[in-house]
Amino acid sequence: MTTKLLGFFYKIHNKSTKTAYFLLNVLDYCNMKAKHNNNLQPWLADFSDPMRIFTVIVVTEMMVLVYSLSFLSFEYGYLNRLAVLSLMAQLIAISVVLLLTALRNFFNRFHVSWGLGLVLLLTLVLAAAYTWLLAWIDQALMFDLIDNNSLTALKISMATAMTVLALMRYFYVQEQWAQQIEALAKAQMNALQARIKPHFLYNSLNSIASLIPYDQVAAEKAVLNLSGLFRKAFSNHKKNMTTLAKELEWINEYLAIEKLRLMDRLSYEVDVEEELLIQQVPLLSIQPLVENAVVHGISHLSEGGQIDISVKKHDQGFRVKVSNPYLADAVKSGSQTGLDNIRQRLQLYYGDKVKMFVNAEEEFVAVWEVMW
Repeated sequence: MTTKLLGFFYKIHNKSTKTAYFLLNVLDYCNMKAKHNNNLQPWLADFSDPMRIFTVIVVTEMMVLVYSLSFLSFEYGYLNRLAVLSLMAQLIAISVVLLLTALRNFFNRFHVSWGLGLVLLLTLVLAAAYTWLLAWIDQALMFDLIDNNSLTALKISMATAMTVLALMRYFYVQEQWAQQIEALAKAQMNALQARIKPHFLYNSLNSIASLIPYDQVAAEKAVLNLSGLFRKAFSNHKKNMTTLAKELEWINEYLAIEKLRLMDRLSYEVDVEEELLIQQVPLLSIQPLVENAVVHGISHLSEGGQIDISVKKHDQGFRVKVSNPYLADAVKSGSQTGLDNIRQRLQLYYGDKVKMFVNAEEEFVAVWEVMW
């Protein structure tokens, strides 16, 4: 008897060891595939976005309503069955969302075919478990709302799997489309920004050239200032955004060059609320307005003038304003290309939240404001 028991336990131990060894091999293989595909582009979308969660809930409820047509009747029991089905569907939907959100990075480590298989397997198990649980509760309480437990579990599991597949595909396409739009906007921003810098260089070189016959020391200083500006420009050539404080540094260094040329004819005042200095703005979104004020405004006035630069916060956002005296004939000769460039870059970053307008009456005023 003892020998038979020992033999029985030995067989169990042997089978358990083989099973454990098989599972370890499977896990090792999965880990190897995960490491091999670690650098692949994420294929599972982020389900934690509030709008996507709302979409999942709405689609789930629509699936419930469609499925309820199979047992449609005008009796009171129909509403009870619909309520139970809706509760079960929403529990499954919320659980799947939580599962995909918590394990998103884990799933994305696998190739799409392996990861998709794991997602579907877990979804089927989860849906079947919820269905059997609610069927057991239904039987225990003798509501008799679920007729065939196995068939119902199969239907719910398959419907859940197909819904998850459809939503994953929809969110994936939506995410890819958004990434393409973002990449296109970034490319357009870079192109527009690249057009601003040569324009800035030409104006600065013209200012320095006009200094050389009269004041070589000032011209040398202006060249050093320009060198510092372009060192900063080329070191930030991949950046589209900067802080307001950094943008003001561009303005001060540019005006230092123009001040050497125009001397007392040029004065300026900067009025910026301190809490806005950390605000992110598109690179070179204010400096070209100041440059426009110098080139098309102050430089054409024999007595010169003052450029006023203000950045103020209001309830809905903040406003940037650059104003200067001007000659109407000089403004008509140009400056629209630079203003259009700024307008396009602002719209690429802020979208409909930004407004830009120019007022050329007693003064030339360029304003852009962001409404949150």
